[in-house]
Amino acid sequence: MMNEHVLTHPISQERDVAAPWLPVIAVAGALALGAMIRLPLPFTPVPLTLQTFVVLAAPYLVGRWNASMGAGLFMALGLGGAPLFAAGGPTLGFIASWIALPWLMTLFRHPAAGLAAGTALMYVMGAGWLAYWANLTAWQAVTLGVAPFVAGDALKAAAAYGVIRKYGSHRIAA
Repeated sequence: MMNEHVLTHPISQERDVAAPWLPVIAVAGALALGAMIRLPLPFTPVPLTLQTFVVLAAPYLVGRWNASMGAGLFMALGLGGAPLFAAGGPTLGFIASWIALPWLMTLFRHPAAGLAAGTALMYVMGAGWLAYWANLTAWQAVTLGVAPFVAGDALKAAAAYGVIRKYGSHRIAA
């Protein structure tokens, strides 16, 4: 008689446990790579990076939960001392917004509306923290932390939209 117990290889069991976390790790890794591609601007403490593209595309590619957790992992690593960003520095408000963006963005029926709403939330939280951190007025924070990035962020949002249309799911996965 055949043995009713099926033997499984321990590696396959570990893979099953790790597999759900791969998109989270991928988002955190993509944010880390996006941070390495940076262009410091002499008139603002906020650098130009490719991270905006990642945070705008991720909710539609890996789901809002995975995108939010990936951003949270990135933030936790940076606050824990990994050389990803200046912990408590001028960009912390933008980075903190990335945890909430996927949940806001996926409330909208059309990804373009979600991209616009996510970008707006990122600007509000980023400028708010920058104003607090640098003791600026709201106008000064917007002038330094938002205005220089609007055109570039519009291009990154357009690129994210193109990727979402080609590879993303129009149903929102958790």
